[in-house]
Amino acid sequence: MSWLLIVIIAQFAQAGALFLDKFLLSKKFPIPAVLTFWTAVANLVGCVFVFWNFNFWPGWYIFVLALLSGVAFTIALQFLYMGLKKGEATHITPLVGAVVPVVSFLLSYFWFGEVLTQNQTIAVVLLVVGALITSFETTRKKSGIHIGMLWAVIAGIFFAISYVTVRAVYLEESFSTGFVFARLGSFLAALPLLAVPSVYKSIFNRTKKQEKQAKGGYLLLAVNKGLAAFYFLGMNFAISLASATLVNALAGLQFALLFVVVFVSSKLVPKFFNEYFTRTEIIQQIIAMLFIIGGLAFMVF
Repeated sequence: MSWLLIVIIAQFAQAGALFLDKFLLSKKFPIPAVLTFWTAVANLVGCVFVFWNFNFWPGWYIFVLALLSGVAFTIALQFLYMGLKKGEATHITPLVGAVVPVVSFLLSYFWFGEVLTQNQTIAVVLLVVGALITSFETTRKKSGIHIGMLWAVIAGIFFAISYVTVRAVYLEESFSTGFVFARLGSFLAALPLLAVPSVYKSIFNRTKKQEKQAKGGYLLLAVNKGLAAFYFLGMNFAISLASATLVNALAGLQFALLFVVVFVSSKLVPKFFNEYFTRTEIIQQIIAMLFIIGGLAFMVF
């Protein structure tokens, strides 16, 4: 299976995960740090790869790089969830997706001396433009730039740092070694969140109101983290095979799918998921999708 097909399948899984992320933040887990913590805990499932071609001591350089990748990933998650809390999923996540490949390319250029082919460069530009178009937000409460967009940009920077750093690990070590140590770093970075009283109480000492609010949320959380784990595994495996810039640029596909899912859900079940779409915004999303399709075409051909 080629890295491109792996990424496309992973993007479908992530679209579902992001859809549930927004729902969980809105209805079940209103504190972003709580969702960050549970995501980091779920990441420990990746430690099962210690049974496949795992190097228990790759040396300090690789060990620290892998841990830093995990730490950056958890920081990125926290800012992503903060952004989703402040803005619409169909606008916040595309902005993250536009920032990641740009920062990934800059880091890869200076770190690895990476240079893209002409078609790859055109593809990345089209995909990033598509993501930027779909990120512009016009709702009943917000129009243009707001604080959630700042959190999205910061999240994108840290996701890029995470992916490029782990790419450096994969160039020196086996996939299993880099993946497991990065997951460990992600979990360790989430532990300080427990020092925040509101986070600790929401996880270990919930009130009756919080228990009622979270009722049924843990099953959705399990599904959500299952999809996210599939996405993250696929993305990391693809990054072990190809450029982090190219892999991350394909996130535009995820945002196009997310828009369709959210739009349909807002019409069918507005009680549970209700985003506001104007006619102009729908046209905006269609134009963005055309850029994304064009980018995918250049990536393939």
